[in-house]
Amino acid sequence: MKINSKLVKKLALEHGFDDCGITNSLPPEKDVLFYEKWISSGKNAGMDYLTRNIKIRKNPTLLVPEAKTVISLILSYNINSANQKYFISKYARGKDYHHVMKSKLKSFEQKLKNLYPDLNSRIFTDSAPVLERVFAREAGLGFIGKNTCLIHPKYGSFIFIGEIICDAEAEYDQATKGECGDCNLCLTACPVGALSRFGLDANKCISYHTIENPGEIPEYTANKIKNQVFGCDICQDVCPFNENKPISKHKEFYDSETIKSLNPKKLENMTNSQFKKHFISTSLYRAGKRKLVENFKLVENKMTK
Repeated sequence: MKINSKLVKKLALEHGFDDCGITNSLPPEKDVLFYEKWISSGKNAGMDYLTRNIKIRKNPTLLVPEAKTVISLILSYNINSANQKYFISKYARGKDYHHVMKSKLKSFEQKLKNLYPDLNSRIFTDSAPVLERVFAREAGLGFIGKNTCLIHPKYGSFIFIGEIICDAEAEYDQATKGECGDCNLCLTACPVGALSRFGLDANKCISYHTIENPGEIPEYTANKIKNQVFGCDICQDVCPFNENKPISKHKEFYDSETIKSLNPKKLENMTNSQFKKHFISTSLYRAGKRKLVENFKLVENKMTK
């Protein structure tokens, strides 16, 4: 079976996605080797889940039998966010992108199955061992910059990626040839030196330590934190490819009332059930109440000095 690539991309835009590209389901060997070296060097810090299922990352047919094609789709989350006393990364200021992207992917997948009833497919968005940025680059949706983000020519790097992996053949797009060139702004702007030509060292990264790390933030990174309580966008904010990019049309990613009304004292006094009810629709829920309270205290201590 073969799907009509032009039709699929046309329908994707009509469905609300910002762009769509299509490529084959085998990631380039160079990207697999880079990932394996990154893992073996311990750059994933405490994110042990990244060390699992490497065979699946190499071979998506282990996720979708006889997989041949990856349909990559993006949503921009570039927003105008007011100056924040307590910094929360742009990606987390609206609804949890997992829910938004999955909902859109699911309904789009159903549309494709209405057109191609024999299509065998699965949807993914940051939820399975899939080399998402690699597939998106190979599908012509941008290049992977020195800040390790996918950089789209129109929307920059403030984008979410999702994909539909299927067993149909298709006409494939050409991989993006862009690059950062001699620009090293993200590398020099990172306050903890987490970026280099070897990629991201999560052991230093502010985003990792304010979101993923369940333990105490190491002194080196803690000393470099200013007002970041959840994530850090410095390496994206300084990127020239993010200048004058269009604001996202997806209101789900705009500042939510939950974020606008975020209060450290109120957060600390919440019960666990209250915290879940209040934050479960946001990405902040991933960090958990205890972690967020500790992050706020770290930032507040700096503000009072």
